[in-house]
Amino acid sequence: MTFEELARALEVEGFQESPSELHGMLCGRVAGGERLALEQLRGALVDSLDSEEELIDNTLTTLDKLYRGIIATLENNELSFKPLLPPDTAVLEERVLALSEWCQCFLSGLGDSGLPKRSRPSEEVMDAIKDLAAIAQAGFEGEPEEDDEADLFELEEYVRMAALMIFAELNRDVLAAQSPTLH
Repeated sequence: MTFEELARALEVEGFQESPSELHGMLCGRVAGGERLALEQLRGALVDSLDSEEELIDNTLTTLDKLYRGIIATLENNELSFKPLLPPDTAVLEERVLALSEWCQCFLSGLGDSGLPKRSRPSEEVMDAIKDLAAIAQAGFEGEPEEDDEADLFELEEYVRMAALMIFAELNRDVLAAQSPTLH
């Protein structure tokens, strides 16, 4: 599902959340180890989002498709996962804000998944979480400069790899069960 497709679906219903916020929150929950059936997903969305239950019910099929796609992309070994952000044609300020929102909601979803209840993550994962928290505070003002596009690209790539690393560590058991055994 593209950013634009999700944006249209959320706009039609009048969601308060952006596509990046919703995607980040769902990615955080998956990275934290959650695998939710449809009704559990509905409950998680109702608990986590500011939008009304009726809006969630109206788009539940679309949101479930997004959720299942996130799981599939994170669990494959191709490293094809990417945060759902506005296209490169969008204004730089909008893209920085979306990356900030994605990180904030990823961390929120990670916390909602029950992460604090489990054993302490590695130092690398804790550092990545701290970095995502710092990126969640990012903003952009003024006129774009020449290096801003490259800097944003590097931040997006860092966020992508940090999310993959966090997912891989916190879902080691799930990933090991899916790996073919060599004899």
